[in-house]
Amino acid sequence: MANLPRPSPCGTFHISSRGERTHSMSFDWVLPFHEPGLAPVGDGTGAYHIHLNGSAAYEQRFERTFGFYGGLATVVCEGNWFHINTHGERAYAESWDWCGNFQQNRCTVRNSDGHYFHIRPDGSVLNGGPHSYAGDFREGSGVVRGIDGMCWHVDKEGAPVHKSKFIDLDVFHKGFARARDKGGWHHIDGEGNDISEGRRYAEIEPFYNGQALARSLTGEYLVIDESGSSRSEPTRPSQDIEDALQNLAVSSWRPIAVRVGILAGLAGGQNRLAVARCDLQVIESAWIELGLLSKHGELTDIGSMLSPDGMWEDRFLYWTGPQSEAWNEAEKRLSNPKLRDDFFAKHANDQDMLNLIQRVLSSYACEDWIGITEALCLSSSETVVDLGGGRGVLLEEIGEAVSNRILVDRPEVLKELELDGVRVQPLDIFKDDIPAGDVYILSRVLHDWDDTKCIHLLMRLPRSSRVIVIDRTAEPGKHGLLSLNMLLVSGGRERTKTEWSHMFSKAGWRIDTCSEWSGHSVFSLLPQSDDS
Repeated sequence: MANLPRPSPCGTFHISSRGERTHSMSFDWVLPFHEPGLAPVGDGTGAYHIHLNGSAAYEQRFERTFGFYGGLATVVCEGNWFHINTHGERAYAESWDWCGNFQQNRCTVRNSDGHYFHIRPDGSVLNGGPHSYAGDFREGSGVVRGIDGMCWHVDKEGAPVHKSKFIDLDVFHKGFARARDKGGWHHIDGEGNDISEGRRYAEIEPFYNGQALARSLTGEYLVIDESGSSRSEPTRPSQDIEDALQNLAVSSWRPIAVRVGILAGLAGGQNRLAVARCDLQVIESAWIELGLLSKHGELTDIGSMLSPDGMWEDRFLYWTGPQSEAWNEAEKRLSNPKLRDDFFAKHANDQDMLNLIQRVLSSYACEDWIGITEALCLSSSETVVDLGGGRGVLLEEIGEAVSNRILVDRPEVLKELELDGVRVQPLDIFKDDIPAGDVYILSRVLHDWDDTKCIHLLMRLPRSSRVIVIDRTAEPGKHGLLSLNMLLVSGGRERTKTEWSHMFSKAGWRIDTCSEWSGHSVFSLLPQSDDS
């Protein structure tokens, strides 16, 4: 039904496209007309729907009424939400805490527990719930956010459309959907596959005639096509650039504010700072601004993750503690490479600091190495030696996939450590005799050191073995800050694939295979042939 009347500027009656009044009735409020020619209105008798001539569509009155979609409208009666037909009759018996509008014969609803579902016009619930949120349907599917917070597409019966899940997700538009993973926004196809070829953006719009406006992770505007190629670069406002620079200039405030709040006991731990009450209030104010405390002083969901002895408390104390020392003297360390000390040796005699470092490194390993065994192509008869393997997370993940596992690291790291089925061997991997093995693994070890030290270590490994190096591969605009951190802390860096290959070659190894796992390259190395 085209050119339906719209609300007047005063919002109390309806007017035509020419601005003329379409009926003589006036109300306390009105909303737009929808097919089949009904509009929600309200007056002293309550909320209801009217015909195009202003007459009531039915006798019933409600607390709130909304527009008709697919022949049904949402209403509220005595605090209960449900849908009615054009005669004002209930479409189904169930009541909800909230209802959306029907799109493609499916509608989002929420129950009193705060859980979301999709329903059919007869009120029956689709499979797959409950969800923490559910959106409207478009192009035959909708988006739900699970109880765990992750999002996926569902079909009109509630079944997943594909296997992919995302942090944020949009409905399909002309066959593509916007999706956000931990790297950023990108586009996916109907099967959940990334069509952006690994590119990620801070913001991105749906495709419009084959192109979409995006904003890069560094703030520039781009118009991209469906292959991810840039077609134009809209101008970025100078004020936006200046704001970004100002935020960058004071970006170090945030992690330090988190650190002092943790030490002051704001996350529930012991107050380890002798802070006056008036000063503590200033720290609390900073935590409120960061979203860690509510305005009433209660921990938010994010703030509660900084609880005592937890992973995130450890990580903040690590990055703002021992790791920040190198940044504080960055100029000196860049001018004098001799100041880039052995980070692990420096803290070898401080047991509390050593434990903090190892807890943090283990926490990252627990996240990144889940399921990695399949990427290592190990044989059940092999002996695997994990060099610089910390507290053994990777070897525990490998488990009994191999016959023997040997964990090698500094003596203070392995002190009193016992792991089922793992031989623990404390030693200096650069000086002491390395245990015999079929496969040697170096996971996030070589990026700690400069090329000379890495080549020395690789040359110490027996040529009868296979070497697996798991580390990041640097690309333009990727891992740059981490690379600078490694350079300042211990003289290491993140390397490009060409740099990795060159360094392996100088140590007498060649890349046999290279695969990707959790943002890392998995290099399987074999000895170079004599004529290489």
